[in-house]
Amino acid sequence: MFSKGSTVYELDADNQICHIDGDWDQFLQANTDEHQDYENLKKRQVLGNKLEAYVQDTTTRMLLHTVFAYVRQTQQTKAVPYRCDSADQKRFMSMQIEPLADAGLRVSHTQLSSEPLDPPVEIHPANDGRAETVWRCSICNRIESDQVWLEPDEAAQHWCRHSFHVSYTVCPVCMNTI
Repeated sequence: MFSKGSTVYELDADNQICHIDGDWDQFLQANTDEHQDYENLKKRQVLGNKLEAYVQDTTTRMLLHTVFAYVRQTQQTKAVPYRCDSADQKRFMSMQIEPLADAGLRVSHTQLSSEPLDPPVEIHPANDGRAETVWRCSICNRIESDQVWLEPDEAAQHWCRHSFHVSYTVCPVCMNTI
């Protein structure tokens, strides 16, 4: 989690969250909607849990495991660009993963820039099974439509709607880039 600055957390060798710096709870409060469990995502609740418990899909989990294994094995820092949009802003982020002693990792999330998302697009997790669900890339935030990955504002215009229930995956472009 992150603010306009940077939020840092550390993982042990088992990817257990063992330390958090930054405005975790403040960002969470500003960006959690009624579909999310705010209390269980607070810093005091997250500490001591495995990071994987907070990653919704197996493809993104697998990608993170691969990047983490690369950093641990090479002992080289790796930066991964990604998006973390709000309903009305495209937020361009960087996740930097640094190796620590004893196979630990320091993970820093920093907002690089933002731009308006017009029209605004509301994203809801597909957890009730009642709404039509579309795929959304966990890395670039594009939404899949007939095997084409569209920016959220393009998808809103394409489908003439401004709210989507999504399941997460990693699109082919991001999978090949990272």
